[in-house]
Order: sequence, then C-alpha cells, then structure tokens
Amino acid sequence: MPLLSSTMFEFLPNAVSPFADKLGTNYVPSDEEIAHLRAFLVGPTEQLAKIQAQIDEMELVVDQLKAKRESVQTVIGAHKALISPMRHVPEDVLREIFFACLPAAHNALIDIAEAPLLLGRICRRWRVVAYSTPMLWSSIHIPPLPTFLQLHPVVEQWLKLGAPCPLTVSLVDPTHVWSDPDPCPIALLENCSQRLQHLVLRGNPREFLPILRLGSEDLPLLKSICLDTTGAVYPDAMNLLQIPHLTSISLKGMVTSPLSLPLEWSRLTKFSLQCLPPSTLDEVAALEVLRRCPNLLICHLVLNKSRQDFHLATNDSLIALPNLHTLILAGSFYLPSWIPHLAMPKIRCLQIGDGVDPSWFINFPKRSDSSFGAAIDTTCFTRSGLLGLLQSFPSISHLQLCSPNNLKGVLPDDAFLLHLASEHNICPMLTHVGVTTHCSAFSDVTALAFIKGRVAAPTPLRLVDFHFFRTMQVDIMPELQTFISAGLQVFLDHLLPYFDTRVGLN
Repeated sequence: MPLLSSTMFEFLPNAVSPFADKLGTNYVPSDEEIAHLRAFLVGPTEQLAKIQAQIDEMELVVDQLKAKRESVQTVIGAHKALISPMRHVPEDVLREIFFACLPAAHNALIDIAEAPLLLGRICRRWRVVAYSTPMLWSSIHIPPLPTFLQLHPVVEQWLKLGAPCPLTVSLVDPTHVWSDPDPCPIALLENCSQRLQHLVLRGNPREFLPILRLGSEDLPLLKSICLDTTGAVYPDAMNLLQIPHLTSISLKGMVTSPLSLPLEWSRLTKFSLQCLPPSTLDEVAALEVLRRCPNLLICHLVLNKSRQDFHLATNDSLIALPNLHTLILAGSFYLPSWIPHLAMPKIRCLQIGDGVDPSWFINFPKRSDSSFGAAIDTTCFTRSGLLGLLQSFPSISHLQLCSPNNLKGVLPDDAFLLHLASEHNICPMLTHVGVTTHCSAFSDVTALAFIKGRVAAPTPLRLVDFHFFRTMQVDIMPELQTFISAGLQVFLDHLLPYFDTRVGLN
C-alpha cells in the first residue's frame, strides 16, 4: 500500500496506513478490517491527547497573560482619563455638543436613554452643565399615561429647568380623564403659559379647556398650535385661536364649520385643516380658506366633500398666494376646477391625494431651490385630467405617481406614458420620475419608450424609479446601458415569478 501524504497524517510522518488507498472513498470495510483500523488508531489517538494537553497548557499561559494585560490596561485607562481632551472642553463648547444631541424630528422625550436626561447621568460636570442650560429643557413630549402622578414631579422639574426659555410642548392623551387628586399636566402648562411658544395637544378637548380659554395676555409668545381633538370644541374654547401673533395653526378632527373659525387668517403662514362630519370642507370652502390666507407658506387641507360641478359665482377672482411653497391636498375633491383660480409662483412642493409617499423626495437631499416636486395619487384623475394638471405646472422637475396600497390604479397607462414621452412641452423641466402604483397598466416596452423619449428631451431625464406589481415582461436594461453609462440612474423593481407546488392539493 502507498504511504499516506504528509498533509493527511502530519502527526504520523513515518506511519504507513494499510488503508491509504481506501481513504476518501466510499469503501465499506469488513469486520476484520474494522478491528485492524481500531488497533491502528490507538497510537494516533494517544498522540492527539498529548497535543491537546500541550495546547491546554499554552492556553492557560495565554489566559494569565490576558488577565495581566487587562490589569495594566485598567491602570493606563484610568490615568489617561485624567488627561482626556473631553475633560478640558470649555462649557460653551460642551453646551453646543449637548444641543446637537437633542432630537431634531420631535420634542425631547422623558427617557433616561436620550438627551437631555441622559446627559445628566454621565458625570458630575456634565450633570451640572446640563441642568444649568435652560435651552436643553425648552421642549418636552408628554405621552399618554394611565396616571400622571408618578410623572408629575419629573415634568414639573423639567419645566423649571427650562425657564426662562420659550417652551415647545406636545401633550397626548386620547383616553384618560384627569380627576382629583390625580395631578393634571394641563395645570403645569397653564402655570408656565407665559413661556409657551409651540404647542401640540392631542386628545379630548375637554381636558385642554384651561389652555384653550387663554388669551394673548396669557400666551404672549405662542406662535403655533396643533389641536388634534376627538370631539366637539367648546364655543368658549376658541380664545387661543384668536391670538393675533399665531402664525401656524393645525386643526384635526374639527366639527365646527371651518369658515366660522375666529382666526387671524391673513397672519397665517402655515395652516393645516381636517374636518369631521357634520362639518364639511369642500372645494368652495377650501378655496375660500386659501383666499383668506394670502401669506401662507405651507398649506395642508383634507377635504371631506366633493362638488365636481361647483363654480365660484360669488367670487371668481384669482387667488394670489405669492409665498406659498408647499400645498398638500387630500380627501375628496375635483382638482381640475381649482387650477384656474390659483396663482402660486413660488410653489415647490405639491402633494395630491391620499396615496402619496412624500418620503420619496427624501432620496434627493441635494435638490436645488428651483426644483419643483409633485407627488400625485393617480386615482384622483382621469388621463386627460392628469395631463392637464401637469401642463398647469410646467416647472415640475421631480414627479412621483402613486396610489394607495389597497386600491387598483389605472394611471399611468401606456397611452399616458407615451404621450408624456413625446410631448416635451408637458413638464419640460422633468428630471426625476418615480412610479409606484398597484397596477400593471403599462408594459415594459412602454417604460423603455418613455425613458428613451425623455432622455432625448431638451432637459434630459436623470433618474427613473419604477415599481411594477407584476413580473417582468421584457428585460429592457440592456437597451438602457448607453444612457446609464452617460449618467442616467435606472431602478426597475418587478415581482419575482411565483410558483407554489401545493396549489390544487385541496
């Protein structure tokens, strides 16, 4: 029999295996050969045990060295901490670092794992600096709780630490009804009403009456109010809405006639409104709201009644919104009748319908100030109506067409995309297109024709993001490689073919 290779039996360099030609095969040894094999393996097994014992001894030495290393590192780390640059950071710089730790998307949370509470749990110096910096405590979110008793001293101390800075507060309590002796967070807010600047109240309006009944003398700094109620607002609870220095108002769940609200309409720069029955907000009322607010920058209206045949017989003058840059329309409405009545020279963001996904635009943080993004729910339109809308806004550069997940959209279809591909006077500035509709109304061939047509436009297409809720018909990527090499970004998402071997078993 041949000798075993050195790589196979390094621990037995001089050994000769009688089964060398059988190793690595499916050979089945006989009983006699099995006994021979076991006798042959006695020596290698003993040598393996000796090697393992040597390894164990070496590992013990390594473990002891690691323990010594950790002990020395602890001493070094403790001494290095004394000369850490962070210990010598000036207080004003430390405060700026603390400010950067605060949440940007929402008010500060009552959470020991987040700033500002976390900053007071690091070391004594940080705690002193954090607790002596009122701006760190100038915002707070008070979540819904079964009882406010345990949280009361925390919120009370928080509000004191923030003095004398203006306060930004959000209070959410949709179910609980405060009653004595349980302390009420509204009472704490009422005590510091002179400092309230931005206020969000969500829940039963009855619980917010002490704040809603305050006037401008009690709320001298208040600039914005968001009121999300679950019931009727009491007539005497409108004082807050009449404060003349309010510039931002968001009302959701209102059952009061919107046009009867006692607002300083002309002062508003940001307005959001959603009514609940029996109150209605239709096209006529919505346009009247816009007419009353000439200084709007941002407007969000949710209509709950549509009048496709409405006309402005009483006032058909042009509605000038010279500073409006964001318009969001949702609910039930007939948009084509709006367009002739609106003059919005600075419009940069348009969202229409309930199925839009505004997060799509987050993918383009470097959008120029002159870019115009439109996110449109196609279920709100006919083909001609959608084309008419796009013609009304020729500066659209970023266009998203979408529909709600639970609805079957019909646009864009083949005819629509082919028309948009050849008619470059529609959206002549278009550079980015995204389509996310739960339909299969246009083919892959049409998608290819659209991309080619728009790349050839005077302002060529730079990005395409199509999500097909069907399987691929034709692979169009090879024909797009030339454009991709020139800088075009193409994202095509198809469903994978589905095959279930269990279909029909039942």
